[in-house]
Parts: sequence; C-alpha cells; structure tokens
Amino acid sequence: MNNESDKSDHPNDPLGVDIGLRIKALRRVNHLTQAELARRIGIRTGPMNALENGHHIPSGRVLFRLAEVLETSVDSLLGVGQQRGAGGGTSGMPLYVAESAEYNVPQQGTQWPMAVMASLPDDTPLDKAGRVMVDQVMQAFLALEDLCGAQKRAHIPLYVPFSRTVEGVEMWAQQVRQVLGIGQAVIFDYLELLENAGLRVVFCPLPDKIQSVAYYDARNANAFLIVRNGLNVERQLFELIKRLGSIYMFTRRVYGQLPANEAGALDDLHVARQFAALFLMPASSVRASVMQLGVKPDEWNYELLLRLKHRFGVSAQAFLMRLGELNLIDKAGADALRTKIAAHYQQTAYGEPDATRRVLSPNGRLGDLLLIASRNPETAEEAREIGERLRRYEI
Repeated sequence: MNNESDKSDHPNDPLGVDIGLRIKALRRVNHLTQAELARRIGIRTGPMNALENGHHIPSGRVLFRLAEVLETSVDSLLGVGQQRGAGGGTSGMPLYVAESAEYNVPQQGTQWPMAVMASLPDDTPLDKAGRVMVDQVMQAFLALEDLCGAQKRAHIPLYVPFSRTVEGVEMWAQQVRQVLGIGQAVIFDYLELLENAGLRVVFCPLPDKIQSVAYYDARNANAFLIVRNGLNVERQLFELIKRLGSIYMFTRRVYGQLPANEAGALDDLHVARQFAALFLMPASSVRASVMQLGVKPDEWNYELLLRLKHRFGVSAQAFLMRLGELNLIDKAGADALRTKIAAHYQQTAYGEPDATRRVLSPNGRLGDLLLIASRNPETAEEAREIGERLRRYEI
C-alpha cells in the first residue's frame, strides 16, 4: 500500500476491524468525509476506505496522524487498556459516550469527552451493556446526520442562566419556552417541537430501573435525550422535559457563574422535576384554560379534570397538584379527586385513563434521516447497516 498502511496477516482480523470502526466513528464526530480525512493524513481515499473496513492495519505514521487529526490518542485508536472480547475485538466498548456517568463537570483545561451524561443525583448508572447501546444509538444518529448533510448543532441555545429557587425555576422554564418560540401556548406535540429545534430525541429499551438519560454533546452544542419506551405517554413526556432540564442544569455548572450560597436553593432533583412541571403546565396557560370554561374552585369533577389534563400532556395526578398550587380548586374537591385518581392508578398499575392518553410518534427525526439516506444510492449501503443496528436495539 505504498507505506500508507500495513497489511494484516489475516485480512479483516478483529484488530483491523476494531481500529476501522473507531476511525469511522471518530471521523463522523469530527464531520469529515473519508476523502477529507485521507487528504489530511496524507494518503489516498482507497487506502483510507480499506482501513475503515478493517482490510488493513495502519502503520505507526498513519496512526499518529489519525490520532492528531481526530483529536484522540494512538492508544484509544488501538483500544489499549480495554478488555477484548472472545473474538479479540473491542467493538463492544463505547466509542462516543464518556466511560462513566460523571456527575461532576470536566475540570478547566482538561479535554472534553465526546458526550457527557447530564445526570441527576438519583440516577442509576448505566452498566457496560447500557453504555454500549447508548453509544451505538449516538453513532447512528451522527452518521445519519452526516449522510444526509443535516445540521448537527441545535437551533436553540442550551445555556440559560437561572436561579435555583422556585421563582427562578419558573422564570427559567418560561425562558426555554420563549427560545423554542412557544411562549405561553398549549403544545400538543412536544416531540416535533424539540426535534424541529435540532435536538436528538430517541425512545429505546433502556436497562431496568432507568427511565431516561441525557448527554450533552459539547462539540456540536447539542444534546441527546433518550427515554425508555414502554412507559405511558404522560410519563415519557415528563421524563423528556426533565432531561431537557438536566442539560440546562449541566451547562449552568459548566458555563455559569454559580453563587457560593444561593438563598432558598432547591436540590438538583427538585429543580429538574419542577422545571418539567412548570414547562408543561405554565401558570398563565393553566389559568387561561380554566377561565375559558368558567370553572369555579368548587365545581371540578373527574371527567372535567381528565379533559383538561389531556391538553397539557401530563398525568391526572400532576395536573391536580398544579390546580392546587394555583388555587384553582378547593381542598374538598381536590381531596375527593385525589382519592379517585389513586384508586385508578392502583387498579391499572399507574396507567392513565384510556380516553385521555396522548399519542406519540417516537423517533421521527431519526426515522426521517434513515429514510433519506436509504434512498440515496451513494449512502444506501451504510444506511442499511445503520438500520440493522438500530433494529437490533428495537428502535
């Protein structure tokens, strides 16, 4: 290969395949075409294609240049220090996500991981299998964005300064609604709203006890919001917005000026849950909906509660709590409805009444990108491989 790479004694052996997978994944992260990467490291496109497909193992010189251009280390490209599988490869190790769900942000002057989990204190850490699955999903999304020429950066800012007090969280929720262009409007399709803002939303079968995770993609000023499928729709929407909140909480720690002692500050978990509730049920929107019907605090009944809570995409329990916070329902009526809701939840394992369930079309942007890439003859083969990978994870 004219000294551009070293031929393996066993074509497509596990080491060559593993290095090729890492080169391709990191090339996607850095938004480089195969031809551009080849040009930057000083080899031809044909040999680069052979390296990515595992037909050859790169020489020391090529490895060094690859690490330099892809902003990684030679050890990382070789998988040094990682356990190798039965076949000898390390393709079962994450290539994109941070190795652990670190709660603390990277220290100033250290290199950012490719994607950092915006975790909350009560999160159950992802095990190795979970990290690998999330990593594969992220790689698939990045690859499809490249294949389709789609923008990787979110269309909205993911840093908004806010105070961790009750009043501060309410103002923050309104600020995020403003940057999304919805103000006080009642929104029926939050998935379309967030995906149109360029955020990557994925519904997939997360490991047991994990309802959702979020990763901040610093390189692209974007995020991955990943929610467990199989939850009821109201819970999925709440988890989705809670994870959006965790992204803003993460960037606040990274980019914001945090006061040493913030009077009345809420803990992180309370902040995230409060953000989701206030984002989904803005005070002015709830009040307007109630006033339009002329419902007095002592006139609520179960059917009316269900009809209105459906507009906001929240659970009956959450909407009842919000009515109480806004003094839109009296105590006696709230107590009676709370008892009826609790009985329904007990009978249905916390299911929402059938007539009030939202209908979601999950993984819309991901599916659209896959369809577009599949119909282009130049990208159809790689799109097919990506589709098979996503199907293995029941996406």
